Amino acid sequence: MMRHLSQTLAATALLALAAPVFAEGSSIIEANVKLLEAGDTVAASRIPDGIYLRRVNDPNDIIWERLPEYRVHVAPAPSVHESVDLRIDYDDEGQDVYLTMARTSERFYVRMRWRDAQPDLMTSSNRFRDAAAVQFSLGDDATSYLMGDGPDAPVNIWYWRSDRGEVQNLAAGGPGSTTMLDNQPVSGAAEFVDKGSPAANEWSVVMSRPIPTTGDYEVSFRRGEVPMAFAIWQGSDGQRDGLKSVSDGWILVSLEES
Repeated sequence: MMRHLSQTLAATALLALAAPVFAEGSSIIEANVKLLEAGDTVAASRIPDGIYLRRVNDPNDIIWERLPEYRVHVAPAPSVHESVDLRIDYDDEGQDVYLTMARTSERFYVRMRWRDAQPDLMTSSNRFRDAAAVQFSLGDDATSYLMGDGPDAPVNIWYWRSDRGEVQNLAAGGPGSTTMLDNQPVSGAAEFVDKGSPAANEWSVVMSRPIPTTGDYEVSFRRGEVPMAFAIWQGSDGQRDGLKSVSDGWILVSLEES
């Protein structure tokens, strides 16, 4: 009896340590989620064959609760043009974006989620959409994380836009050079989660692509490590084009088969 009681108490303690902590008026306090900084390496989670999301790119599938989550800090991107410099809020301290990178034998997934008081779903003369992007270096981490270093050091970008609910497969070789690629194998889905408080509401976005490449300027998932960087656009803050929040430098995602 005493041994069973000890085991029960131990299990309860472990669950308590693993359980998320909630605060009134906010979403989950995720202090235990590891912060990734430039140069860090993290392994993509391996989803076993035969395990499937309820639908491709489902941002609310229970599988995400079973996989490790990380975070990166994003802050206003360095200005690359005078017109952007005039609009940057240098007092903006930025925020954390929570990430899950996963793969099967057939597909690579990235899930991003971040706090946003309201969904912005359109662009007009004085309104701007929310958006998010994942950027991959086609070379190594010596390539500039600010959209690449010219035609000899380009990047591949997956760009989700809330107004169309689609993900675009792009390439760039420096600021202002973004190009839509002929092949569009990347797909995605998003959900805005209203948690009852503007400070707690959040976007959750999943983007994915089959492992094989289908054209030029697409990142290869057949190599050991891939440099990745992240960006979000908060439409309600007037962010668009080069006015965005970005992670500082590359993190390296290991894609080795386990």
